[in-house]
Amino acid sequence: MGKKNFKKKLGASLVERKKNLQEARKELAKSSSAKTKMQYSADQILDKYELAQKFCQRALEMEPDNIRALETAGSLLLELGDTEAAKQCFGRAVEVNPDTGHSKYMYLGQLFEGAEAIQFFQKGIELMVKEREAQSAQELAAACGGEEKISGRDISTAYCSLAEIYMTDCCDEPNAESECETAINKAIEADGENPEAYQLKASFYLSKENKQEALSMIKKSASLWLPHYQAVDQDKITDEESDPVEVVPLSYDARVTTAKILIEVEEFETAVTVLEGLLDENEDDPQIWYMIGWANYLQGEDYKSNARFYLKKCKEVYVKTKYEDEGLLKHTEELLAELGPDWTRTPVAVSEAAV
Repeated sequence: MGKKNFKKKLGASLVERKKNLQEARKELAKSSSAKTKMQYSADQILDKYELAQKFCQRALEMEPDNIRALETAGSLLLELGDTEAAKQCFGRAVEVNPDTGHSKYMYLGQLFEGAEAIQFFQKGIELMVKEREAQSAQELAAACGGEEKISGRDISTAYCSLAEIYMTDCCDEPNAESECETAINKAIEADGENPEAYQLKASFYLSKENKQEALSMIKKSASLWLPHYQAVDQDKITDEESDPVEVVPLSYDARVTTAKILIEVEEFETAVTVLEGLLDENEDDPQIWYMIGWANYLQGEDYKSNARFYLKKCKEVYVKTKYEDEGLLKHTEELLAELGPDWTRTPVAVSEAAV
């Protein structure tokens, strides 16, 4: 099975991700209401993490095996970039309490690679399913100590993480293909509205060179979020109170992958729509300018002018941001050389100058 460019994401656990985004949305709303208010700098934010980590360390000195302190310290250490120390915290949490609490296993699945990552993800999913069954059967959601109820989306996303391991680290294993497909199918079964699951299935089909099925799956994936995103973006829907994860349930990087797949299956218009949304978020990303240029180039003669514009912009942003991707720069320059100068605009400029 061919290796795909997926990246495991470090940071918040699957269950906590939605909660974190909700809190982030509230903070952004507060800050945007008054531009004159002091904004936190990156250093100030890091200082807050470091202070919180010191409190966790103090708690662990008092109770070395306190599960909450171990898991909180682990997540803070991840935010501070100390992955080895985070591994130790989560690993100790597993030793102290191996049979309850899925979050530590999901973190470890993100931190490790290959077979070890698979084992952690599988155990985490097993515990997630058990916890969800308990919540449904016994109505324990209100007595979970402030933790959010596990949803089908959480379990589906966990299966997606497992599938990604089979697509990357373990792609050469004899059973990688079947295990990957099983994980994706379980992701869809857990939540049939999860666009990430259908996108992974599209990638799976592309790895098998089944372009038609890949097209079907990526269109299904995009249909689950793109129309609503466009409606909000165009102010057709007032969505001030929506959770950002519901408006755009896929991360920035995941949407880059969406666009790559759409281009590969020749769904160019939708690909450009996705990419333009990414430009709204970050206009200093050369790969987005490149991909729009590439999508236009692939559509032929009528789109050459558009392709030239976006590829030139890609090169400008590449230099401006000191981006490092020699392959991208080389291909951009090759395409621009092939496209040549934009002669259609020169006579207009000369005529205007003469006037």
